[in-house]
This record gives sequence, structure tokens and C-alpha cells, in this order.
Amino acid sequence: MKVKEIHEFLNRLWDDIFTLNDELKAELTGKGFKVEDVEEVFGAYIFLDGEWVRMDYPHPAFEIKPQIEVGATPESYYFVVAVPKERISEGFLSLFLELFPRSFIYGSENFLSDVYNWRRDGRVSPREVLERIEGSEEKVFQFEANFGSVEALKKGLERLIDVGREWEIFDL
Repeated sequence: MKVKEIHEFLNRLWDDIFTLNDELKAELTGKGFKVEDVEEVFGAYIFLDGEWVRMDYPHPAFEIKPQIEVGATPESYYFVVAVPKERISEGFLSLFLELFPRSFIYGSENFLSDVYNWRRDGRVSPREVLERIEGSEEKVFQFEANFGSVEALKKGLERLIDVGREWEIFDL
């Protein structure tokens, strides 16, 4: 392990998220969203070696209210959008999985038991994922998408906002 490489990697993650936060504050003002400040998030989970593992160290993240979290972990840049079960349609789900192939879908209460996991499920049909959602006791589902760069994350957020408005998933 090279400490300098770890240091530079972590600094880049934090710098990228701070920069993205500033950009989104300017771009989303007046569009129905409120971009909160970057915070240290503790107690999150990351999918490693086929399982969800708790991160005991902080990572940078911020909220875009009403329903989005944006951040970075050692594994990826990400967003998570909370969608009430009654607003999840097969059309929205199909489009989300098409636009964001590196994604996870899990409940807000039992978040360690995902209904869709891109690393495990491959190309299951949106209908099958929707059946898992409908059969669940969860009331809100988290739709997480992972990205390899902060630029890809920003483009993904733009797509998410457009799709979310089209399918009326946001509390705006």
C-alpha cells in the first residue's frame, strides 16, 4: 500500500465532489431542487467481493432535495434517488436500467437486501425487478447508479432529473 497514492486518490474524490456541488448549486437553482452542502457520511455500505460491506470511514456526499444523494466512495461516483413504491412503473424502471447499467435497487428499510444488483443480476427483465418491488414490504426504494468519473456522474444526474420529471417520481 502506498500512502501517497491513497492520499491523492482521496483528495481527488473530495475535490471532485466539492466542485460538482458548486456547479450544481449554480445550475439547479430555480429548477425546484435545493443542493445542500457536502458532508462527511459515515456508516455507508459498499458492494465488494459479492457482498455489502460497511464503510467505517467517511466519504463525501451531499443531498439534492427533495430525493437525491450524490457522492463518491473508493468504488465509484454515485447518485441515489429515493422513489416511493407507488411511483415506480415498468416504464420508469426499464428506462432507469437502460440509462444506468451499473445500478442497484434496494429498499430504504432493508437496504442490504437489494431487488436489483448489476453485479449479480445481469440482464434480468424490468418486469422481474418490478415484481420483486411489488412483492416487497418496502414503501420507498433507493435507485443507485455508479459512474467511473465525476463527469459521467454529472451527465447521469442530468438524465435522472429529466427522466424523473417525465415519470413524475419527484416531490416537486
